[in-house]
Amino acid sequence: MNVGKYVITACIVSLMMPLAACSRGSDLRGTTTKARIATMEAQSWRVKGTASYTSEDDAIETTWEGEFAAPDRSRVKITTETGLWCEAIEIGEQSYVRTSDMPEWGSGVREIACVLLPIAEVLEPLDSLIDLEQLPDDEIDNVQCTHYRGKVDVDSLAQKEQAAMGGQLPPEVLELMRRGSMEVELWVGKDGYLIRQMRRTDHLLELEAGTGEEKWITQSTIIRFYDFNEPIAIEPPALQPSESGD
Repeated sequence: MNVGKYVITACIVSLMMPLAACSRGSDLRGTTTKARIATMEAQSWRVKGTASYTSEDDAIETTWEGEFAAPDRSRVKITTETGLWCEAIEIGEQSYVRTSDMPEWGSGVREIACVLLPIAEVLEPLDSLIDLEQLPDDEIDNVQCTHYRGKVDVDSLAQKEQAAMGGQLPPEVLELMRRGSMEVELWVGKDGYLIRQMRRTDHLLELEAGTGEEKWITQSTIIRFYDFNEPIAIEPPALQPSESGD
């Protein structure tokens, strides 16, 4: 029995294992970069999403669906679990909004709480993903997907936010960000690197208004993109005579 042969073989295997893990992580980082670019460059898409917000004494769920057509047309409808809703259409600089309280379309007022976030903003945390882990391939809307997850380097993300704000973020806000955690799970289509689904789970600290007391919250969001680069027509809504000038 050649003991030396088996010792050498075992050493080679043990050396190859971390190299393979490193290679997988590198491959997934490359996939993430390609996916972010491909998805941001799509000329049109539709999206459905659900977000749940949970704290020690509160739980809220919100759903939304929207669509985008390059270069600057979007539509979104957001609905809360209590039945309240808002809907917004944006065409260039012009905005049209209606809500469950005011169901007739109005123009010229952009509601911050009722807007389809730019895709670049939604995908921004992907630049800071670390500890990537391959998961079994999956299928979303009949598209074969590479499936994996990772953690967001919150310190790196906090630095980017600080730079984007010109160094104006208060130190206490940066500290709260760094103490939190964010995880992302991705389904990336094998046929063009488009992101078909994204799940994000944030564990964050908030300060209670008035008391300044720290409170942990969990926010879970799942977003599904579909109809990439399909013809999508987004037109101004029909307005009431007083709004349209008739």
